Amino acid sequence: MPDFARMMDELQYNLIVLVAGIHWSLQKAVLMAGYTVKLINDWLIEHAFVPIIAQTNDSLQVAVGYVFIIALLVLVLGLTYMLAAIIRLDVVSPRNAIIWYVAGALFFTVGPSLYQGMNDFRLNISQAMYVSVLNGLNNNAGDFSSLAQVNSNDLELGTLCDQFDVYLPGATGPGPIDGLDIAMAYLRGHAEDVMGYAQPVNSPGCELYMQNPNPSTWAGTGGSSVVPMDWNLADSYFDHNTSPITWDGVEAQTRTRAVSRAGASQQRALTAWPLLLFGLVEQIVHLLITIAMGITFVSFGIAILFAFFKRTESIAHSIINQWIELIVQTVIIALIQGLVIGFFLAGAATGSAAAIVGIGVICLVFMLITMWSGIKAVWNSFNRLFNAMSQVTGGVMLSPGSAALATAGAGALATGAAVAVGSNALAGMSALNQGATMAQAAGISFGGSHTLSGAARTLAYLPGARNTSLGEAAEQFTEGSVTRQVARNVPIVGRVAGPVVGAKLLSNRDPDRADYNEQGQVINRPMLVPAVGEGLDTWTLPRASRDSPKARTRSEFFEDAEGEMLPGNLPNRVRPGRMGTYRMGTFTPESPVTTANNNDLNEQRRQERSTYASEMQSEEMEQHVSDALRAHTGTHSTLGAMLGQLRLEGVSNVASVLGDVMSQVQSDRQQSGLPANAGMDHIQVADHMARMMGVTPQEKGGSPIQQDLARFGLFVNQALRLGLTPQQTDQIVREVQTSPDGKMPTQTRELLDKQVQTTQGVSWVKARNEVDRLEHGARMLPTEISAYGAVPVPIETAQAQVSVKVDPTMQVNVQPATDASYDKAVKKESQLGGSGNVIGG
Repeated sequence: MPDFARMMDELQYNLIVLVAGIHWSLQKAVLMAGYTVKLINDWLIEHAFVPIIAQTNDSLQVAVGYVFIIALLVLVLGLTYMLAAIIRLDVVSPRNAIIWYVAGALFFTVGPSLYQGMNDFRLNISQAMYVSVLNGLNNNAGDFSSLAQVNSNDLELGTLCDQFDVYLPGATGPGPIDGLDIAMAYLRGHAEDVMGYAQPVNSPGCELYMQNPNPSTWAGTGGSSVVPMDWNLADSYFDHNTSPITWDGVEAQTRTRAVSRAGASQQRALTAWPLLLFGLVEQIVHLLITIAMGITFVSFGIAILFAFFKRTESIAHSIINQWIELIVQTVIIALIQGLVIGFFLAGAATGSAAAIVGIGVICLVFMLITMWSGIKAVWNSFNRLFNAMSQVTGGVMLSPGSAALATAGAGALATGAAVAVGSNALAGMSALNQGATMAQAAGISFGGSHTLSGAARTLAYLPGARNTSLGEAAEQFTEGSVTRQVARNVPIVGRVAGPVVGAKLLSNRDPDRADYNEQGQVINRPMLVPAVGEGLDTWTLPRASRDSPKARTRSEFFEDAEGEMLPGNLPNRVRPGRMGTYRMGTFTPESPVTTANNNDLNEQRRQERSTYASEMQSEEMEQHVSDALRAHTGTHSTLGAMLGQLRLEGVSNVASVLGDVMSQVQSDRQQSGLPANAGMDHIQVADHMARMMGVTPQEKGGSPIQQDLARFGLFVNQALRLGLTPQQTDQIVREVQTSPDGKMPTQTRELLDKQVQTTQGVSWVKARNEVDRLEHGARMLPTEISAYGAVPVPIETAQAQVSVKVDPTMQVNVQPATDASYDKAVKKESQLGGSGNVIGG
């Protein structure tokens, strides 16, 4: 009957051999990579840098002698002594020149051997650190058998010896101990397991390489093994004395121990990975230090040429500092690498795989630090000579690091520009497909150009281009160029996302989708993307009142001066005029306009101010009765005038008044043929401001604007001379007054600079100064306007003639419930007159 228990144990054993063979193949690849780096490092030292240093020294030795003689004897010293009585001239120090000449002569003689000696010193420092750490662990932690405990103490650390240096070309003996050797000792491996052939030179301390006695781990002919050869020896993981070939008649307990011992090999293999990576990183760091040191030696030969002059002596000092830094860096790196080995082996001494893996992660951090240190050393060696030359030449020389950064920056800019161009084109095409006009799509695609955007904005604001095809196209182009700036400042993706977002924020210019009033004027345009329009509508109302019907009514419609209900988003060009519609205005009446003697006018004003408040309630009552009588008698009212002071508050009201002043002045000058960009004195500015507010100035009452008149006059005068449009005037006042720093945005400033430079025919500096003065004038404007004069109000032109005939025999039957025409008339008149809120009617 077949022995199924043995068959299962043999299957487990063979699977463990398969996994161990794959694992060892990967580890051999890392060990071979470390040896390859070691081979490249040795080749660079022997066949690259040493010959280059020797050839450079031979080439520069004669040149250095000539430079020394010329600098010290012929030119510099002679001129110094001749001119010493006239000026202080200190170009060359004889003492320093001689010292540098001796140092250069020694360097040219012993430079190649000195380079090799510094590399040997670096390797010996590392070996001394490793040996010191291992000796310390050996003295304090007991036998090394505890380093590899895997549920037992049957395996020790392998023999520590040089494994790979004897394979290097030209090797005559073993080299220093490094991380690869320690990893091999931990794995109980042999160099022939990795290299595939015997060591060319005997390495003392390394054990003999035995032939594989275990048929279960054979890998072809010659007795090779799929696992390290020592793992097949007695008392090892794959002991040939307990392999499946010997299981005939063996108890099940013996087979179980053999399978368990074979499985424990993977714990040793897994915990060896930090050491393997450490050995590879160590060789890479050695290679980087070799390159950095070789570049420094070659640079020093060039620096000697400039060491005789005090002006350029710092170049040689910089290279010597690099030497010292490399030596210190070598010692520190060796110390860190010794600590990594100590930490790892101390963790292995605990016998816990989890502890070993945790310490391996910590060691990985130190390995990355040493690798970064080596990369920085190479980078500094490349840039040190050029940086020193750049300092003494005033920045003429460009270091490789600066050139690389500039090239990378240029490449990034070019790549970003290419991506941005593609995004602009795609966004423009997307806008066209969604229903945008050609002008809007052009603004999305080409709005990133400040020249095109500024020209379009100027055309849109020019009075002569308004209501023309050119002005409409410029306005639509400006809309596209402005909307694409919403997402332009988003980090990284701003240049790509800006046009895409801008294409979603355009208005719909389709005439069939617009809303019109009875006169055929456009009063509303929907958004090109309806979902975006609905989302933006939620931003115009507080969250608590979004669902309120009254709030929606107030936001969607408003009542004009004639009582007509118009949409709330009505464009400014079809809104009623600003004059007399300022909501923040406060009017204080004084007296009707009479023809009495003006000498008594001031006294009359003071008296009426004192009695105005006390008589307000009785006057409203009388007005209410008068309105009711007028409604029944058919009398009508006409417009009279009342003296008083109208005060407007708020930046928006001030900006609107000044914009209206500019519009009225430019319109009057255009009709009369006067130059539009001529200045205006303060009295004329005050007169126009009062009239735009609906106040008629008095002929003998002085200026209607008495507070801050100079500031208003200065700003309007500057705006007229610069040729600003009413829209620009309004915009500048709002932007400057609402800005935290009191300045207009950069885009507005650039547009004004170009406009003033073009229209005034002045230089850019002159245009910038004019715009600065305009900005200063806007910053000094107050936030309120007080205008004194006559304001039109309704007054009675005829008194109602009421004749009442009383007949004693007449019976009067009053039925107010059925005839409420009188009450309706009273309420209607009180609502129009505004006094119903006071008397309760």
